[in-house]
Amino acid sequence: MNIALVDHKLFVVSEAVGVSVYDFNFELHFPCSHPYQIEREAPCVLRIGAIADYETEFNDKAALGLRLVNSPAEHKLASELEHWYPLIDDLTPRTLMFDELPEVHAIEANFAWPVFIKGSRQTSKHNPELSIVRDRGQYEQVMQRYKGDPILHWQKPVVREFVPLAPVPGHVPGKVVPSMEYRSFWWHGECVGWGRYWYQVPIYDPEDAASGLEVAQEAARRVAVPFLVVDFARTADGRWIVIECNDAQESGYVAIPPHTLWRNVLEKMDA
Repeated sequence: MNIALVDHKLFVVSEAVGVSVYDFNFELHFPCSHPYQIEREAPCVLRIGAIADYETEFNDKAALGLRLVNSPAEHKLASELEHWYPLIDDLTPRTLMFDELPEVHAIEANFAWPVFIKGSRQTSKHNPELSIVRDRGQYEQVMQRYKGDPILHWQKPVVREFVPLAPVPGHVPGKVVPSMEYRSFWWHGECVGWGRYWYQVPIYDPEDAASGLEVAQEAARRVAVPFLVVDFARTADGRWIVIECNDAQESGYVAIPPHTLWRNVLEKMDA
């Protein structure tokens, strides 16, 4: 694990996770130092991938004199759907969360098929067989697979209204059909980077993408977490909606140039 002071302003605790759109070598792009002593409460960002126990990480870094940009409560607000959804329920598909996978009649009482199934924090790598459930027969299969999935089994299950999204050309093996989806990073309520979510397919750039960013901005304003990611997408009928929120420390850059993103963060720290 590397602890670097980037451009004399921001500490970054990083560890390579082997994912090209997440890993970023700050020392190749910015002046960095490794102070022997750290001033108490120095601002800090984690870039170590998925964080299993954020409160422990927060306390460990505090003992070194580092203050993670998001508090444990803010991390939970950004990362767990049960916390951010009530703040933006009018901007995102209708959602119900359960303590365990509901019986099929509970789904049919609240939704029409198909539905979108995910964990309270994430999907299982966008696997369509575990995400888009078209009828009760398929749901019975998903119930069995969900419990054994290494990503889903520890999360509270979430059932969401299935909203068709505007498709884009291209295909990513093993993933849901790519759509007109974007990711945006927000630093204390200001956008420091946004770009295509599906970086593996040909470039898509609709004329009204800025309207989608306005929806993401409203979500960022309401959730009000210091370092936040808001994913948003264009529906098949032309509306812009929020897909989900996350702690930006855990989020990949997708098609956003990381150097530009971090330069913007550092500039905001000067403001």
